[in-house]
Amino acid sequence: MSDAIGAAGSWLAEADPDAIHAERWLRSAKILLLPLGRRWSAVKAAQHDGLAAAAGVSGPVIHDPADRCVYFLVPTATEWDRPGTELLGDGCWLAVPAPWVVEPPGPHWISAPDGSGTLVAPAALRLALGPRLGAEYLV
Repeated sequence: MSDAIGAAGSWLAEADPDAIHAERWLRSAKILLLPLGRRWSAVKAAQHDGLAAAAGVSGPVIHDPADRCVYFLVPTATEWDRPGTELLGDGCWLAVPAPWVVEPPGPHWISAPDGSGTLVAPAALRLALGPRLGAEYLV
């Protein structure tokens, strides 16, 4: 496993109250259910819109083909009100793949975390989703 993938796995595991357990689980199961609102939140978009928008942002993005959704990991302080999307935070959980899982089946990264803590910038996500949701949602 490369140093970058190891750093990304450790960064993901820090979102779990038991980071050591989470790191072990990521290595063996390749997917982990993590609480949102602790280290990051997620903006959930429909698959069609999310896949198109993912090309216009930097930062961690998960595609879950079974649920036909795309999840953009954003800062916990993100304020979000875009129709057709949903901000998931405290009280929500997300199935998060190990950093090396970059193709189906199952949840996989469109853009895996690099371990640095970089998240998707909400302003960039608004711009990327704007054309998908209608121009009136750009601001």
